[in-house]
Amino acid sequence: MRSSRAWCAKAAERRAPRVGLLVALVLAAVPARAGWSAFEPEGARFAVQLPGAPAVEHDAHWTPVGSVRMTKYWLRAGDVLLAVELHEIPAVAARLVSDDMILDQARDSLLSDVGGTLLESRALQNSGAPAREFVYRLPGRAQLAERVLAVLVGTRLYLVTGMARAPGSDPEVARFFTSFRWW
Repeated sequence: MRSSRAWCAKAAERRAPRVGLLVALVLAAVPARAGWSAFEPEGARFAVQLPGAPAVEHDAHWTPVGSVRMTKYWLRAGDVLLAVELHEIPAVAARLVSDDMILDQARDSLLSDVGGTLLESRALQNSGAPAREFVYRLPGRAQLAERVLAVLVGTRLYLVTGMARAPGSDPEVARFFTSFRWW
């Protein structure tokens, strides 16, 4: 989880001044929806539209109630980083801890991991499942922000993320979020 976010932020800081204009011109010349297709990883019980094949990372960490396994599917599209993380929470944790607490802790842990500043947050339902949507600013000169949709489905926690300079108005981030489905 941290590796691709840290890489993206550091790389953007180094490149921003000299290639920002070039990237903007290239992105303006290419249709935003070109090359997007459905991505549905086997056994992950979600689907999303992506403009290419994502990289895949796996991680696990121990908690007092057992191991939380994480699989992250991520892809850079120009200056945007799109990702879906699937966290498999131990069943005992899902029984002992409220949905609200799991979602709030996921948000707070992410902010702590990256040193981010919360800009907005709201509780909502996503197809009947409890969810949180929030936006935070990353530290550093690149002025990147990330939009996150956290959806808790039983013992599965999905984190749908879009990192950009302005993720709330970025067309790639909007398309990505709109296309996310779980079952």
